Amino acid sequence: MSIPKNPAERRAWIIYQLRLRHLSLRALARREGVSHQAVSAAAAGGGHRPLQEVLAAALGLTPQSLFPELYDPSGNRVGPTRDPQRSRRGPGGNAQSEEAA
Repeated sequence: MSIPKNPAERRAWIIYQLRLRHLSLRALARREGVSHQAVSAAAAGGGHRPLQEVLAAALGLTPQSLFPELYDPSGNRVGPTRDPQRSRRGPGGNAQSEEAA
């Protein structure tokens, strides 16, 4: 079984595989108590890690095999890729200077 690497193709593949098992993204969303948009985002490789685990389990796969780009070779989840300094604000937030008011 070849799982597509492209997120859009993988999402379509997941939907197809779920239909073969008489399931859908909406059915999984209802079962998990979340929106179908959240499950759809997880199917595209984004979104919530537990929902990716639910999708993988529904297909009889591991999350590492379904979303390999999110895991390192040892099977550990890869952390965020953006620079941690980016999320920190400097002094003063949005204001140019203290005299701006």
